[in-house]
Amino acid sequence: MINIQVLKVMFNKMDSCIKMNRGGINLFYRIRYGMGIVWNYLRYKATISDYFELRFFEKNSKEKKEYLTSKDGLRFAQYVDSQEVFTQLCSKKEMYRELKKYVKRDQLYSAESTKEDFEKFVDKHNSFLYKPDVADCGRGIEKWTVSKGSIEDLYNKFKESTAVLDELVTQHQELSKLNPSSVNTIRIFTVMIGNECEIIGAALRMGVGDTVIDNYSAGGVVGSIDEKTGIVRDDGEDAIGRRYEMHPTSKIRMKGFKIPNWETVIEFVRECAQNYPLKYVAWDIAIRENDCVLIEANPNGMANVIQIAGAKGRKKQYEELRRKIEEIRRN
Repeated sequence: MINIQVLKVMFNKMDSCIKMNRGGINLFYRIRYGMGIVWNYLRYKATISDYFELRFFEKNSKEKKEYLTSKDGLRFAQYVDSQEVFTQLCSKKEMYRELKKYVKRDQLYSAESTKEDFEKFVDKHNSFLYKPDVADCGRGIEKWTVSKGSIEDLYNKFKESTAVLDELVTQHQELSKLNPSSVNTIRIFTVMIGNECEIIGAALRMGVGDTVIDNYSAGGVVGSIDEKTGIVRDDGEDAIGRRYEMHPTSKIRMKGFKIPNWETVIEFVRECAQNYPLKYVAWDIAIRENDCVLIEANPNGMANVIQIAGAKGRKKQYEELRRKIEEIRRN
């Protein structure tokens, strides 16, 4: 059965990309890009997100083969981790419980909390984030601020579905300057090979405008990070390929931006990875003035984000990682 909402998203994304690249939208361009989407799915198993985010519409066959598609990434995740563990840790509640040591903030789960628990939480935290338990790409996340007459309504909404209330994080001042309304996190992909944690790639994720989330699939901007130095290697980029020399809101230059406390970030991620059942994870890390906190640990975190904004395709890198894992399993 065709999902109408998915089709709407697909066509809206296609139209945005056409407008950006061609200056306007017409039937000819819609047919051309539509045929490109179908062909690239059949030939390279590239999803519509891959087609636009990785700019397959302007790449030749040789270049396309250098990129890890979403389906390639999912197959890698399924090879590395069992389906049982993968499914269990798609739940934010289960993920946070496993990594409680690294969360470093108050949280409340709807399935287990009473009204008294809720009232104690909001008495301590006047503003906080509401997160659906299993949504991804920032979908459904809202910032709630409690007023005198709103507690009953907020509690009822909280109990309507499985969700997590999350204490707000105060980020490092250098990252806050980029976009103060959002916590601008670092996404780092890791895989455990034996007892060693391999850093696959990293990206700086930044919100734009007055949003509270930094997801580039929700209008944010990505900067590719050199994993060795913690420096953004090129201009920023959004989900439809627009490049930004300066951040759209703060006008801070993207290329050359230095991530604060980078060595601490890498040490923190390695420790998280070595104490988590999932072996392949995309970590969202917030940097505070003197330490780091875990925002989320994402199973199969969509590797497009580390293949754009000046980064290169990572298909060969993932194939080599798989060979290393295969070798360890044989031995």
